[in-house]
Amino acid sequence: MKRFANIPHAVTLLFLPILLLTGCDSNSPDSDENDLEGGVLATFRVEGELFHVWLTNTQAIQQVLDLKNGTSEANIPNGPLVAGPGAGDHNTPWSWHLDPAQTTLAEVTIEVCSGTPSYLEANVDEWVNVVGQYCPWSAELVEVQDFR
Repeated sequence: MKRFANIPHAVTLLFLPILLLTGCDSNSPDSDENDLEGGVLATFRVEGELFHVWLTNTQAIQQVLDLKNGTSEANIPNGPLVAGPGAGDHNTPWSWHLDPAQTTLAEVTIEVCSGTPSYLEANVDEWVNVVGQYCPWSAELVEVQDFR
């Protein structure tokens, strides 16, 4: 802190917001948004909570589009859990995501992999390492963004 002792406080207050904002530019070349290419981002609601599923396999992409268009009843995202919010931090604020290459949609699944996103988050190590799969029965498709 002694290194900055000669910098007037007013100058620090003036430039601090600029430094913070330039580090958060969503149009920068290394923006996380660039990580979402070649797939579909589906947003689901489970008991009032939202989570996002990044899908890259063609079968799941078609299933989500069919669900959106009302031509399918397969509404349960069903796939292997992976630690971290995923490519482009697409499943933020959660510290987990579904594997984009292996997730599909199902009409029915086993009960052991159903739950709310917040319950999964509160027990994320157990879910990722023991249960290994997420398939919320009450999932409702809210939005689809196509990045293909």
